Amino acid sequence: MTHPRVPHLIKIAIFKDLPRESLNRLAEASGLQSFAAGTYLFEDGGEPDFVYCLVEGSVALMSDSSPNAVPIENFSAGETVLLPAALLGLPYLLSGKAIANGKCLLIPSNKLRALIDTDGALAAQCARALSRHWRLLVGQLKELKTHNAVQRLARYLVSQAGEQKGKSTLTFATSKRDIAGMLGIAPETLSRALKKLKPHGVETHGETLTIKAIEKLELIASGPLDTGKPH
Repeated sequence: MTHPRVPHLIKIAIFKDLPRESLNRLAEASGLQSFAAGTYLFEDGGEPDFVYCLVEGSVALMSDSSPNAVPIENFSAGETVLLPAALLGLPYLLSGKAIANGKCLLIPSNKLRALIDTDGALAAQCARALSRHWRLLVGQLKELKTHNAVQRLARYLVSQAGEQKGKSTLTFATSKRDIAGMLGIAPETLSRALKKLKPHGVETHGETLTIKAIEKLELIASGPLDTGKPH
């Protein structure tokens, strides 16, 4: 018999390919919780009592829970949040703030660790997830070490444009302060970087940004550019 929470579990990337027996055991240990935008699901320094699996909505990892907190990374539906802390039993290094209404499955960390000890399929999936997290971290470190602020901004804008080519108009989904935090730069550095991109066809109008030629921005993002050093 399939547990009623299994349909929620198979929406989570790390769990969707698990055998039915593994899914039933996880479902039995988990609980479903709704959350509202602006709610902190957990705070830095807190004990990792649960693994948060996002069924709906999105969560931003913040540097802390203060009014001046800087966003570090965003997680959306289908992802698990801070699995490493839960598996190691170590305090959260970041705070998790809901940026949209949603639902999450809460799996008690101690129960997940116990299941991993006896379930090879679950252990393998968690190992793959941790490997992906590691590669993401290395990629972000490489980005910070090998690209200046202008190039990081250019790469971010190109990623936001998706498959578009030629002229593109973007609307910031979050504040410029939050974008600066995600890029690892100060808000005033972001402003200077935007000004340095203006001669290259980037214009800002409030929360809207126009790129005259995505291809030109791609060259700036990937190659050397004499833009000073606004780190």
